[in-house]
Amino acid sequence: MRSLISFPCLGDLLIGTLDSASGETGLMIVSEANEIRSGPHRSMAQLAHRIAAAGYPVLRFDRRGVGDSAGVNCGFLDSGPDIATAAKTFRREAQLRRLVAFGNGDAASALALFHREARIDALLLANPAIVGALAGPDDAEPEAQPARGWMRQMLGRVGGRRPDGPPSIAGAMATALTEAEIPITLLLATRDETAAAFADVLHRPAFAAAGTRIRRKQFDTASHVFAGTADKAWLYERVIEALAEQRAP
Repeated sequence: MRSLISFPCLGDLLIGTLDSASGETGLMIVSEANEIRSGPHRSMAQLAHRIAAAGYPVLRFDRRGVGDSAGVNCGFLDSGPDIATAAKTFRREAQLRRLVAFGNGDAASALALFHREARIDALLLANPAIVGALAGPDDAEPEAQPARGWMRQMLGRVGGRRPDGPPSIAGAMATALTEAEIPITLLLATRDETAAAFADVLHRPAFAAAGTRIRRKQFDTASHVFAGTADKAWLYERVIEALAEQRAP
């Protein structure tokens, strides 16, 4: 059964969609960029329906300032409180014991940065978006724009700041993933530019430690959102695998 839920986040009301199921392990889908929770061409709504039918509850939600949710849209760098609040609400409403989170593009980047605060048990990161430069003098990517508030604190905590410059988001991602104590699965569309860029930085020094412990799975497609029929089937199987690994005893 699919139902709407609402929950407060920093004074604003967020709206989510809960696909109920009997399992105690659930999937939280975090939307990319400015997409609403249904996803491109309702792809995330369709995925949620299939996952719930397999026995796993699913939560999708609109972050602040997007879709049905109130507030100002400040981008994925400020989505940490949204993710943490949604995860807490999901655990309570679905009576979960384990929570797997999935995100594509900058939603994957947000989950890499903010999963610890949300107490997530496993990560599915599809085609993560790298914004800004890797920390360190040998990397030559463009500087990241200075982050705000919560994100600035996060970057300082995980060491993602250049000694003489603004926060390095990719550097913070590398540190956060290296320090993560949960299973991380990287899902890459092999002919997607965003995925290719992330695959490239995995070989750089800042990501060396993280790269050795991330499970990497690839599908031969140019679709960033896994839009094709075969793409969707592959993505569904990867999500089911991650959920089954976290199934509560």
